[in-house]
Formats: sequence, structure tokens, C-alpha cells
Amino acid sequence: MRVTLIRSAREAKSVFEAVERLFCSTFGYRPDRIAWSQFYFANPYGDAIVALGWNGDQLVGHHALVPHVLTDANGKAYRYYLAMSLMLHPEYRGFPAFYRLVATTTEAARAEGAPFILGFPNKNSYALFQRAFGWKTLIETELYNWHPTKPSGPPRSIVALPHLRLTDEAGPPRDETYRQWRSLACPYHAELVNGRLAVIYKIECDTTLTVLDVLTERPEAAADDLGALATYAGARQVRMTGVHARTIGLDPATMERHTDYRLRLCYAPLTDHPPSIRFSLLLSDVF
Repeated sequence: MRVTLIRSAREAKSVFEAVERLFCSTFGYRPDRIAWSQFYFANPYGDAIVALGWNGDQLVGHHALVPHVLTDANGKAYRYYLAMSLMLHPEYRGFPAFYRLVATTTEAARAEGAPFILGFPNKNSYALFQRAFGWKTLIETELYNWHPTKPSGPPRSIVALPHLRLTDEAGPPRDETYRQWRSLACPYHAELVNGRLAVIYKIECDTTLTVLDVLTERPEAAADDLGALATYAGARQVRMTGVHARTIGLDPATMERHTDYRLRLCYAPLTDHPPSIRFSLLLSDVF
């Protein structure tokens, strides 16, 4: 496998059709062109680092690091890379191909001075990232589907929140640039429900309300508030991580597992470790 590196949105656009074919052969469906454009062609934080693996003229491997920014309570910005879209054609899978792709992107990020890489590796690549590149786990959790046990009317009040951030912990920037960029493919909503449940969520095309972050000082009332929001939004179910379920007083043991997927937020230190990060799925559209 011959590996090439591209570093500009223009170059990424030029190979998109080949990437689309590889995506289909790897995952069995076409990538979302709007979401792909959002990360690779219209990213306000810069151009991606993309490693491509070739067998002659056929694209058989792909791995990308996409620039993102975190800010902390003091306004300090951390420009890092998010690992995305690791793909190997079924006929070319194996550790050597995986290693060459990831080593190429990792060395490019290190040479650029990026402090760390964040990623959400799946069960097939998780151990490989750990052993070969020293990735460490920040958070690991399951995903759940929740159906309120009792009917709930609409919320008494819903107030829009100004940012896609619920605390001062390190997280997404608090500016409109970030909000517009992340809401391009599927709008994100940040709202205060009944004056006590702060929630960031999106509505999927199948009318699932996906919780991206949640915060409350009244966990005993949070499930009712979230159920009311689901009713108001016309959602057929609510999807969330075990981390968010416990935040609002729900017992994951009583909830329906969303497949056998385990969400792992991991990092690879290059020049520094990441700050303490507010766990929010705004870091990646992983589900």
C-alpha cells in the first residue's frame, strides 16, 4: 500500500469520489456529503490532515485528523485534532495498513506542534490505537434509548441558551462561528427546560432526541423535564450516554441499550495532555 498525505480542502475535494467509494465498500452506505463538507471543506479552524492508502489507482485506505478548538474557563484556546474516518477496504485490512495510515497522520500533527489528538475509536481499532500509539481513555460509556414511563405534557417553559456550552469547563468555543459550523448538518438546540434542566440536543431524522450534554441542580425532577421536552419536540425516544443518564438521575440498568456500541473518548498526547474536558458529544457526531 502506497500512502500519500493531503493537507488542503482543495486536495480533499479532488479525491472525494474515491473516498466515497471506499466508504461504501467499508461501511455499506454512502457518507453524508453535508457532514463531510462540514469537517473537511468548510472547517473554520483549518484544513484536515488526511492520509490516503493506494493500491495502484484504487483508494484502499483513509485516515484523517480534523482541526478543532477547545477553550477553558480562562479563555485559553487549545487547538487540537479529532481523529476521524479510519477506513480500510475489506481486502486490505490488517495491522500494517492501519499502522501506516495512523502513523502518517500522527507524525504530521506532531510536526505541526499539535498538543494532543482526541478520538472515539470503535471496538475494532481501540486496542490497536492503545498499543501502537499510546492512546489513553478519558471516558468510556454505553449508549441507551429511553422511553418515558409515564405520559408527559409539554414543558411549562423553554428558554434558548446563548451557547453550546453548559459550564466553564474546557469545551467548545462560546462563539457563533462554532455554533453555525456544528449545526450545519443537523441543528443543535441549547435550551433551559422548566427553569432547571439545561440540555443540548439534536433531533435525528428518525425523530430520536439525542442528548449531547445535560446539567441540572434538580436531578429528582430532570427525567420529567426531559420527558416533557421530548413530548414538545415530537420525539419517539431519547438517546443518551450512561454518563448523561446518571447526571439526571436515571438508572442505566432500567434503560434499553442502543446496540452493543461503547463510546470511548480517548486521547493521544503529542506535546501535552488535554485539559479536564466537559464530556459532551459536541466533540464528534459519533452516533
